[in-house]
Amino acid sequence: MQTATQITTHAALTPERATARPINWPVTVTVFFAGSVLLWADRSNFSVAAAAWAKDLDWTPSTIGLMLSAFSLGYLVIQPIGGWIADQVGPRRTLAGTMAGWSLWVLLTPLAPTVLWLTAAFRVLLGAFEAPYIPASIAAVSRAIPSRARRGRFAAFMQSGAQLGPATGVFFAGLILQATGSPVYIFVAFGLLGLVGAAVWWIFARNFADPVPTGAHAETDEAKERAAQAPVPPRLLVTSPALWPFYIGYFALPYCQYIFLTWLPQYLTHYRHIPLVTASALSALPFVVAFISANLVGWAMDWFAAKGWTAGGLHRKFFIALGALTYATTTLIAATTESTSLAVTMIVIANAGLAFYVVPYWLICTDVAPNQTGTLGGVMNFFGIVGATVSPYLSGVIAQATGAFVAPLLLAVAIMLVAAVTMIALFRIRPLSSLVTAQSGAAKLAI
Repeated sequence: MQTATQITTHAALTPERATARPINWPVTVTVFFAGSVLLWADRSNFSVAAAAWAKDLDWTPSTIGLMLSAFSLGYLVIQPIGGWIADQVGPRRTLAGTMAGWSLWVLLTPLAPTVLWLTAAFRVLLGAFEAPYIPASIAAVSRAIPSRARRGRFAAFMQSGAQLGPATGVFFAGLILQATGSPVYIFVAFGLLGLVGAAVWWIFARNFADPVPTGAHAETDEAKERAAQAPVPPRLLVTSPALWPFYIGYFALPYCQYIFLTWLPQYLTHYRHIPLVTASALSALPFVVAFISANLVGWAMDWFAAKGWTAGGLHRKFFIALGALTYATTTLIAATTESTSLAVTMIVIANAGLAFYVVPYWLICTDVAPNQTGTLGGVMNFFGIVGATVSPYLSGVIAQATGAFVAPLLLAVAIMLVAAVTMIALFRIRPLSSLVTAQSGAAKLAI
């Protein structure tokens, strides 16, 4: 006999897939994590190549910023559709299709670095094909793990690729550059790895259905309540003011994260005068610490939920506040200190703060929209990537105008604090249909 959760999940499947056995959950978690590492590595490895091309091809800071922002343009445009695709197509297919697509554009990136429009076009296409991946991974967690006392650890682990991936990207890109003397081989190596990985995954996963809760986990009151939640029209995810504080809060995360993700090697080499290979290794360190921090916060949120410390969304908002304060304090020190070693140490801790800050947002998507997690995550990420699109270019322009990187970091701190306060004070964590209905009813009363 099927559970309510399984009936709801299987209703969206074709008859052929509905008869298939659900894919193994530990395998799914592991592969999504590995794919997340590669996804973020493919975003960050360009910063190492750009630092080399800046010397060889005389790229200015604003040119580098434009190339770095080009990725975010493609990611931004497709993000809301990508989240919807993840919900409709399912995590298995989304993983295979997006990984194969983005890896192709990585492979083609070094064709003509002197032709800026072509390089920018490859970066835009890379972003477009990466867009559905993260919403698909969090949708998989929402489908398979109904308990809020268990979702944190799985979501954090799969999302922690966002921290380990940049470390992997800049570290191995630096090694490849040192060994070959050419940025071209960075993209050849990473592109081929992704194409092979996508093919291997699909050969395995095509014979299974998407993940669902199993055994006693599928029979709990929480699982049945989540399965019964009615979907809302996707347009309301954008137009409902009840969700805007949530989006404002998340805007700050990619804005601040992409400064480190895209500018850190250049910041260390140009503004702190550290050799490029050493800077690549140092650039990896903050993200390794953030990887550990992301997993710790996932388990900590589960612990809060198991203890019943969930009133007012405490099990989520506490860590958003902790992350924002950690980032703001340490970034201020890094921006103003004369000591290079202290600046690097503070940047490492700041990235831990960003890890504390980001994981709760994706868990909130599973809390409020269990049957539309990918769609809500895609819309949320759309607003976040607005920040990521603006951040690299604006930071480059400000740094070029001021001759230092202090002002871009101070601006990031201000954005983080305003966004965090807005989200914590104004957003209510409750079912998506309730949020939208309450807002709609209030609007009607006003009329």
